[in-house]
Order: sequence, then structure tokens, then C-alpha cells
Amino acid sequence: MSASGARRPAPRMTAAFVAFRNRSFRWHWFSTLGSFSAMQMQTVALGILGWKLSGSYAVVGILQAAFAIPMAIFALPGGAMVDRIEKRRVVVLSQTVLGVIGVTIAVLVHADLITVLLLFVGGAIQGALFSVNGPARTALLSEIVTTEELPAAMSMQNIAMNGTRVVGPALAGILIALVSVHGAYYATAALYLGTVWAILHVPPTSAHEGRARRPIISEVRAGLGYVFGHPLLRSLMLSGLAVALFIMPYQVMLPGFAASLGHEELFGAMIAVSGVGGLIGSFSAALAAQSNRKPYVQFILGLCAGGSLIALGTLPLAIGPAGAFLALAAIGAFSTAYMTLNQTMLMVECDPAYRGRVMSIAMLTFSAMPLMALPLGVLADAIGGSRTFMAQGIVVFIAMIALAVANRAHTFGGRPAPTAVASEPTEAVPGTSA
Repeated sequence: MSASGARRPAPRMTAAFVAFRNRSFRWHWFSTLGSFSAMQMQTVALGILGWKLSGSYAVVGILQAAFAIPMAIFALPGGAMVDRIEKRRVVVLSQTVLGVIGVTIAVLVHADLITVLLLFVGGAIQGALFSVNGPARTALLSEIVTTEELPAAMSMQNIAMNGTRVVGPALAGILIALVSVHGAYYATAALYLGTVWAILHVPPTSAHEGRARRPIISEVRAGLGYVFGHPLLRSLMLSGLAVALFIMPYQVMLPGFAASLGHEELFGAMIAVSGVGGLIGSFSAALAAQSNRKPYVQFILGLCAGGSLIALGTLPLAIGPAGAFLALAAIGAFSTAYMTLNQTMLMVECDPAYRGRVMSIAMLTFSAMPLMALPLGVLADAIGGSRTFMAQGIVVFIAMIALAVANRAHTFGGRPAPTAVASEPTEAVPGTSA
């Protein structure tokens, strides 16, 4: 058989771990693990503390929104800042301030001085910090690994993130039961500061400080122009938005859905099962990233995620809670594999000079998720949770097919990606891997 006709080697699970050969990536991974563990623990502690202080579901929801809204507001300018500054420095500074806020809240809770207003302010500051921390962390990852290591590195990062969805809330619950809420906050502060120690083991990377400085708004406009002038990046962003808007909000409706099944106590187990599915999806994405038809694989994963949502609306009616667990595991696996592959292709396709802004736009789509939870909740009140899940799945099916047809040459034909339309002059970045 000729070289051109040689069969591509089958994907190997060992390839999923290739990035761990890179010392800098190992430290980056441990930093990610600590940071997202702290965030998951804090989410649980905040909900319990907000309820104790107010006894109001609305207040708890407002405290959660205090984190999401600043992320939406500052995501785009945050990404522009990330593209200007050395990315390790951004991660170190933001994680340090997050640790200080955690210590402050812990002390205030311990001294019985905490109020809902102080929690709201703390959450808003943390949300603003994550608007720069998230893009900086992902862009830093793309600069410390090689192009060949990047798919595995993205998958391993998502494994860390999804693992904390299972372990973080459990640790928070144990600490709150054994110590109290302030014990959980002290632990989150320690984790945030531990991530600083870990990330300091990653060598500084190149910054794009040599190019002419322009106002932040001009940098933001250039980033948006770059993404929307690049057909493949535009399609990938819309694909991610479809999942963020119509799949991920299912988690918000799980408490009411569990109650509708007559098993309100299963809510925590449902979240954990979804997290386990996410871990499986992260490993699967590492295998899928080895394919030379990644856009087609992503398309199939999106259809499967939509089908899993339909299953969540139908299986429990047929076989009870077991059906819900099966569907939730599938949703976690397919949606995580889809988004991991989506972010990997974003990082591979975009110019290194734009990576912070590209990831900030991707983060902006996730900031829209809490906003979508409200209309979906209203719809669920009107027609029921099961029918709402089915409607979401159908919308995802339609969105996946529409996006695939709009970019069918790339999705189905495996043709090279369209050339980017540059919005500003870019320079080669020494030391970058892509």
C-alpha cells in the first residue's frame, strides 16, 4: 500500500496522557485541579451560607448571578488584556486575589460578621477575576505544550475540571459537616493559594507586548472581527454556543426534576453521575482528537448529546430513576467530549496573538448559560421538566444539522480550514508551540 493510502493508526488511550511528559503541563494541570476544586467547593458553601443568611431561594440565585454577570461583562476586555500581558503573570495575580478573598470571607464568617451584601460583592469580584483567569489559563496551556500535545492537554485539563465536579462538592459537604461553613472557605483559600505555588513552576511565556498598543476597545473589536471573519472559528463558536444555551442549563432544572420523579433526595447523586459522565467524555475527547475528521466527530457527538437530552425526558417515565441516571451519564459524556474537541480546534485554528480574545469569546457563551436557565425554567413550569428536556434535545439536533450544512465541506469532507481573515497585523511569537 502506498504511503498516501496507508491506513491511519487506531486511536490509542496512551496518547491521552502524552502531555504529562511535559513538566510545565504537569504543574499547570495541578494548578487547574486546585483552582476548580476551590470553585466547586465555594459554590456549595455559598449556597448553604446564602440560605442560612436569608432563607430565600431568590437570594441564593442572586448570589450565584453575582459571579456570572461580571464574567459576561468583563470577558471580552479581559481577553484583550490577556493577549497583551504575559499569561502566567495574569494567572498568578488573579489566583492570589481569589485566595485573599477566600480568607477574608472565612474570617468574616468565623467572626459572624458576614452579610448577604458582602457575599454579593465578593462574588462579583471573583467573577471579574475569572473573566481574565479563564482565558489566560487556557492560552497559557496552548503556549507550554507542542501542537502534537495540545489535544491531549485539553482533554486532561477537562478531566481535572470534571473530576472536581464530583470531588469538590463532596469535600465541601464533609468540611461543612465537620467544621462549619468557614472551614470550607478556609480550604478554598488554601487551594487557590496552592495553585499559585504550582503555576510558579511553569516558566514565563512570551507576551505580545512588542506590537503597537491600542485602546482595549480596539483590541476587543479586532478580536471579534478576527473570529467572525474566520469561517471555521465562527462555526466553532456557534457550535459551542448551541451546547451552552440548550444543553448545559439542564443542571439548573435537576432539583425540580428529581422532585417530580418522587426522589428529591437523588439530586446530589444526579450531579455526581453527570460529573462521572464528564470524566468519561474527557477521555473520549483525547481519542477523538487523534482523528483526521474531528469536525465530523464533533457533529456526531453533538447529535448524541441532543439525543441524550431527549432520553432524559423519556427514559425516567419508562423505567424510573435508573433511566435518569443513564441519560445524565450520557449527557455528561457526550457534551464534555463535544466541548473539549470544540476548544481544542479553536486553539489549533486561531493565531497565537488572538488566543486570549478567542477564549474570552468562548467564555462569554458560557456566561450566557445562566441567562438561558430562566426562560427554560419558565417553560418547564408550563409544560413540565420532561417535555422541556425533549424540546432542548430537538433544538440541539436542529442546531447541529444547520451548522454542519452551513460548513459542510469542512464537516463532512475533511477539507482544510478556511484561511483566517486578519483584523490586525500579527507577529510570530517566539516560544509558542502552535
